[in-house]
Amino acid sequence: MVRELTDNYTRVKEELFFYKAFTAQFLNRDMKLRDWGGKFYYFSSEKLTWSSSRAFCVSKGTDLVTITSQSEQMFLNSEIKDQYWIGLNDLQTEGNWVWVNNQTLTETGVQFWFQRVSEKSEPDNWRGNDANGENCAVVTSSNNYSWFDVSCNFMYNFICEKKVLHQ
Repeated sequence: MVRELTDNYTRVKEELFFYKAFTAQFLNRDMKLRDWGGKFYYFSSEKLTWSSSRAFCVSKGTDLVTITSQSEQMFLNSEIKDQYWIGLNDLQTEGNWVWVNNQTLTETGVQFWFQRVSEKSEPDNWRGNDANGENCAVVTSSNNYSWFDVSCNFMYNFICEKKVLHQ
């Protein structure tokens, strides 16, 4: 019983820290904070570049979201209405997609890239808008909530995530 109470106390303390980190800065903004599947999520209302989004998340003790299951993808789909940065990129090596926690797509075992019928599917590293290509990923509410690779310099909303240490 003592162990259970200690775990519950720790979880509540972590949750309060998470909410406090965001509410202190955004008291009068449209905030979207969610608790799901043993993780806390912050869905931004502001738009930033991928690197600025990641820096924001890290400054709050979190990171851009790492999607590790179909159920997590479905949860995120239920919460978004636009395009949001996720923590996936191939900045180090073109075509080698890695999450911000250094896991590869093979390690997480899930991929939700948009599949085209008559053209190259995502990720396509299109260079039409940025000579550096598309090296960062978004999840979008259109096209069956698929992932797209886009220029890291575009401005999008973003999703921060923090795992709960005790449940």
